[in-house]
Amino acid sequence: MLRLVLRWTLSILLLLLIAGVAGVYWLGKRAEPLYDGTVALPGLAAPVRVVYGPHAVPSIAADSLHDLLFAQGYVVASERLWQMDLMRRLASGRLAELFGPKLLPVDRFFRTIALGAEARRSLAALEPDDVALLRAYADGVNAYIARSAGRLPLEYLIARLGPEPWRPEDSLAIGAYMAWTQSFNLRGELTFLRLAQRIGPTLARELFPVDEGLPAPLVEPELVSYLAQRGAGRVARVDPARLDRLLALPGRLGMPMQGPASNAWLVSGLRSATGGALLANDPHLAASTPSIWYELELSAPQFHVAGAALPGVPLILIGHNADLAWGITSVIADTQDVFIEQVTDDGAHVLRSGGESEPIATRWESIAVKGGQPVRVAIRSTSRGLVLNDILGEVTGSLMDLPDAGLEDLLVLRQAHDQPDLGFRAVRRLCQARTLEAAMAAGLDMRHVSANLMLAHRDGGIAWQMTGQLPQRGKGTGAFPLPGWIDAYAWQGLVPQEMNPAYVDPVTGILITANNRSIAPDYPVRVSNAWSSPHRAQRIAALLAGEPVLEADDMARIQGDRVSLRARAVRDAVLALEPEIRAEDAGAWELVETYLRDWDGAMIAESRSAVFVELLESALFQALYGDELGEDLPALMSLAIVHYDPLAETLRSSVSSFWDDVTTPETEAPAEIWARALRAASARLAELPPGAEAGEPPALALVRSVAFPHAFDGLPLVGGLFSAGPVAVGGSADTIDVAKALPQDLWRVLFVPSMRLVATPGDWSQTRGSLTLGQSGHVFSPYRDDQLEDWRAVRGHAWPWKGPAEGATIGELLLSPGN
Repeated sequence: MLRLVLRWTLSILLLLLIAGVAGVYWLGKRAEPLYDGTVALPGLAAPVRVVYGPHAVPSIAADSLHDLLFAQGYVVASERLWQMDLMRRLASGRLAELFGPKLLPVDRFFRTIALGAEARRSLAALEPDDVALLRAYADGVNAYIARSAGRLPLEYLIARLGPEPWRPEDSLAIGAYMAWTQSFNLRGELTFLRLAQRIGPTLARELFPVDEGLPAPLVEPELVSYLAQRGAGRVARVDPARLDRLLALPGRLGMPMQGPASNAWLVSGLRSATGGALLANDPHLAASTPSIWYELELSAPQFHVAGAALPGVPLILIGHNADLAWGITSVIADTQDVFIEQVTDDGAHVLRSGGESEPIATRWESIAVKGGQPVRVAIRSTSRGLVLNDILGEVTGSLMDLPDAGLEDLLVLRQAHDQPDLGFRAVRRLCQARTLEAAMAAGLDMRHVSANLMLAHRDGGIAWQMTGQLPQRGKGTGAFPLPGWIDAYAWQGLVPQEMNPAYVDPVTGILITANNRSIAPDYPVRVSNAWSSPHRAQRIAALLAGEPVLEADDMARIQGDRVSLRARAVRDAVLALEPEIRAEDAGAWELVETYLRDWDGAMIAESRSAVFVELLESALFQALYGDELGEDLPALMSLAIVHYDPLAETLRSSVSSFWDDVTTPETEAPAEIWARALRAASARLAELPPGAEAGEPPALALVRSVAFPHAFDGLPLVGGLFSAGPVAVGGSADTIDVAKALPQDLWRVLFVPSMRLVATPGDWSQTRGSLTLGQSGHVFSPYRDDQLEDWRAVRGHAWPWKGPAEGATIGELLLSPGN
């Protein structure tokens, strides 16, 4: 009898489990959009035709630009509403009301940076026609929200929250956040300040090279004096690693985060097989679920574009119209400065030249918190910028209030955001441009993001235009924190945008940007104090030079290249010391013979040498700098994901003030440091899972992977349902097919090609591209991750132009005016 009762109980539990799973599946599936049929939507002036091709990529055709953007808002929201909602909440500092107190630090950070207010300023600066287009998009999103009542995406049911109406400023806030992710100086300047207090500003300066063979600018003498006489114990010892953790939180929620790495190169008709121009672009962003981009084609009278849009933002950000294609990479421009402010005895003012003082301004923000009371926070500022101490101080254990550390001196952030951004107008003008010159002029409306706008025209011409606005500094270079109490260091406004670098139709027929130094050191405007590594750009140039004429397939093949010139630099540097290392440690040299001597630097999945060289680089950081920097070493290593780093310069030149181990009485030579690093790398290699055969070291594919986290990634039971991956990947931080990880966390890839595009202006039907995962954000949709294997294999599919290819339609949706 007991056995029968137990059997019935288990059967009932199993049936309940099956019913629960089926219920979740049903709830998820019913939220998916229609790809075929008719939908009546109030707000449309005329019917809009949406034809879906392979991978559920829509081609939207309307009789007016208003109806076109209304339909874009509706269609994109039907696939990505949850993602759009999170992005606007992130930018506006409103995540805690969805996820609770653990997101308060992120909200406080972005309330301080004030991207929401920036979006409202931008909206007010736009012309009425552009505001009307943003409103049309918002109306389309709201039409979807109204229609989906009762069958919202599964995430809303789990979060027990519904979406608020979409507003035009929400789209601009998302754009402001994406622009902010392309500013990088804050972390570097805070790190310098920390290291300078440990080892002195002169030695710390060596750790911040600008580029190959270009040392950092001299540290301002007033800062040197300040740090020597008064800095210790007065400047807030902000932990840059804590900043890293804070800024990484959006990535754990499946949203873009700071991290520069993008490739784009142009080939003019002079170098192509067809006489037409070619464009390759693969912007590198944090891996996430859903994909960051959404593919579509948009057409209306006098308007026709195709490409990739940011969910929540109207129009096409990367793609082409009938006349030209455009791509984007980060410039790595220096548009942020940290000022040190000395506080008066009353704590309410900061010092200025001549014994004057300036009051500290305060504004208050109230942050709603799920499951708790709103948190009221004070946000302070001076004329030099926003006070950082309140958001970067140590957590006290209270409700994540991140208080000031109580130190007298303040750190403030100044950004080149004096004028409201006109980014939406820029994108609209870019979509409508017919000439390279018109497109370049449109790019200058992108005031808050410094980007390389790469352009290829159907007549075979190519061009590059740097967007954004640069600060007009007083004294100082802005490479390191500036003395705020000296008026001569204050910004004098902004550099006129006509000084931004640009180039049209070079005689070489090729233009390349890969976050590398793109201008001569003597260019009259200081664009950056810390470019990214030049290795990707150098590799692209070498591969392009190896082909007498180039075709679209060559561009795609180069996008998949996984040879690391930095890895080759490691190999060459150690081989140059063969006699010394052999004499110092024969066993260490055997490791070189085993893994490096005959290796070509290919970071491919089956390579064991690739695993060893990654471990060796990390060990070199420790062996070279660990004795001087101690617990601050990870802060320096984290910068390597952004900037050209001191280890790269030492590998190139073999020169460093850090070869000696200051903890020993002896003076170490480079061979001794290399031998230590080789031994340390070997020890770490032995700790990894074994390869295919017993005792065999692992290949790269066994240890390196990328996960695509969703906002629910950390939830018990259901977290794994929403996220994608992990999947094994090749490549490294310095390969064209990038796989960027922190040097201290080698196997967890953070940044990848978020999409790939090869545009062919001579024949738009040959344009190819792919996303990381897919078009849909719905968890059970067949289009959620159907592009993943193509992405891993660096294969593209045809982007629609004048609709899907014949016979490739999967559905046709008619959006009609109605009630």
